[in-house]
Amino acid sequence: MAFFETSDGVKLYYQQQGEGNSIVLVHGWSADHTAFDLSFDDLSKNYQVISFDLRGHGSSDRPEKGLSLKRFATDLEELMEYLNLQDVTLVGHSMGGATTFEYVRNFGVHRLKSVSIFDMTPKLVNEGEWNLGLYHGKYTREDSLNDLTVINEDFSEFAKPFFKIVVPYLTEDLLNEQLDLVVDNNTPHVLSAMWHAMAVSDFRDVLPNITVPTQIVYGEKSTLYSKETAAYLASQIPHAKVVPFENCTHLLVVENPAKTTEVIEEMVKLTYNRK
Repeated sequence: MAFFETSDGVKLYYQQQGEGNSIVLVHGWSADHTAFDLSFDDLSKNYQVISFDLRGHGSSDRPEKGLSLKRFATDLEELMEYLNLQDVTLVGHSMGGATTFEYVRNFGVHRLKSVSIFDMTPKLVNEGEWNLGLYHGKYTREDSLNDLTVINEDFSEFAKPFFKIVVPYLTEDLLNEQLDLVVDNNTPHVLSAMWHAMAVSDFRDVLPNITVPTQIVYGEKSTLYSKETAAYLASQIPHAKVVPFENCTHLLVVENPAKTTEVIEEMVKLTYNRK
């Protein structure tokens, strides 16, 4: 197992495989690097692929400090610097997408060749005229505060209704099996801090600064974000295109790893003019 130590003393687990152009995969909230496992091996046949556990997740340290998207973005920059990565295809799913937005806000695109955002919004909470956030525009500031209270009191009480919405096709037995894994593999104070971090973030002003070729990928059956959210992102990012995943929910990277591999590889080939 490989670990990298950040500038504030937190050890992050990462895996690196393959040779060639660099692809960095950033997982979502309550997940870890294994979210991309089914694509990792295929991509690494032709490219250098790096996936890692964000602080507080997976096999990385679970500190009390640095639980913010800004620190996550700094961790990402420090890891890429440590591995001497340039011209990176940066792929972010869900909170990994928020981390990507925060990365561009703080570090620009000098290290990036292209970006792929999988099923994420630039602003989670719906308020004012903004209705392209969580739950297809139906998640309010009050909802976020209520959820934070429940997560802090008993994460399992939040997890079941949340994941039932995220993956509505699971049977009760399969849902409970997955919930046991999520609850056992996560730390409530981390999840609470990062839910809050996403809820208070607004990356709409960052989008025009993503000046490298960008894919906006969304699940056509996602119960979290809509095709209108994807269209908005593509309209605000200069060189972006929308890529729908048919019959997929928010967990599209797990549900269709073959297409995940295909669209990431397509972006790498496009930006490097590979055939």
